[in-house]
Amino acid sequence: MGLASIGYLRIQASDAGAWMDFGTGVLGLMDAGREDAAGARFLRMDRHPFRFMIEPGDSDRLLACGLEYRCKDDFDSVCADLESAGFSVTAGDGAQAARLCVSEFASVTDPAGNLLELYWGRKLDYQPLVSPTGVSAFVTGDEYTGDMGFGHAVIPAPDIEASIDFYTGLIGLAISDDLYPPMPEGAPEARVVFMHADNPRQHSLALYNQPSPLGVVHMMVEVSTLDEVGRGLDRANKGGHPVIASLGRHVNDNMCSFYVLAPGGIAVEYGYDGLLVDWETYTPTVSTEGDLWGHEYSFPG
Repeated sequence: MGLASIGYLRIQASDAGAWMDFGTGVLGLMDAGREDAAGARFLRMDRHPFRFMIEPGDSDRLLACGLEYRCKDDFDSVCADLESAGFSVTAGDGAQAARLCVSEFASVTDPAGNLLELYWGRKLDYQPLVSPTGVSAFVTGDEYTGDMGFGHAVIPAPDIEASIDFYTGLIGLAISDDLYPPMPEGAPEARVVFMHADNPRQHSLALYNQPSPLGVVHMMVEVSTLDEVGRGLDRANKGGHPVIASLGRHVNDNMCSFYVLAPGGIAVEYGYDGLLVDWETYTPTVSTEGDLWGHEYSFPG
C-alpha cells in the first residue's frame, strides 16, 4: 500500500480572476467551466475534471493538498492508521465529495499545520485538454506510468523530522532525495526532503524546513517539450509576471524549468524532462547542490 499521487490543490486567491488569467494565459491550463456555489474556479490539465481549485478569499495561500489512494481499502487503512497514531481525521460528506469529484475523502492536518484531503475514486469526465495557449499536453501519466498526479508541491515543515515520520510512516510516501543546498552567509540552514508516491515521478511532495506565509514554497506543472517551457517563459515575461528563477536544470529530478510568481505570490515551477524512476532499483540520495546549471534566483523587492 502507498500513496498513488498528488491529485489536486485547493488555492485561495484574493483575485481569483487574475489567477485564472494567469493559469490559462501563462501556464496554458484550461478553464474547466465548472459551476460552484461558493464561487470557486477550476483549472484542468488532463482528463481529470480539475487539478487546481481557485477559491476567492481575503488572502493568498494554499488551502489543501489532495492526495489520492488507489482503492477504498488503501484509503480506509490510512485513515485508521492516522487515528490510531492520534491524528484527528474528519470524514467529508457527500456534497463535499461531489464538489471535489471524488468517491470519498477525509481531511487531516500534518504536524506543520498543512491541510491534506485524502481521497480515492476520482470521477473522470475524459474531456480532452484544449489549451488556450496551444500547449499540446501536460505530463501527468499515461498507460505505461499510470496517473502521476498534476506534478508536485513543496510545503513548509519547520519541525521536519516529525513531518518526515508522518508522511513516510502514515501517509505512504518514501524519501527519494534529502537536499542540503548551499545558502548565503548568515541565512538559516535549508533542508528539502523530496518524497515519491507509488508512481515513477521522482517526487510528488517535498518538505522545506522553514515556514511559509503562503502555505506552499512552490508548485510544479510539467509540459512535454522544451519549446513549451520557452514559450511559457515568453508569456510570463510578456505578461509582466515576476520570473524568480531563470531557466535551469535541477540535479535530483533532472527538471529543466523556470519559476514564476502567480498573482498573490505563489511560486510556480514550469518544467520539462522530469526524471522517471524505477523504485525497485533506486537508492535514495543525499544532495548538497540543487542545480546542474541556471536557476538564478531573483525575488521582487
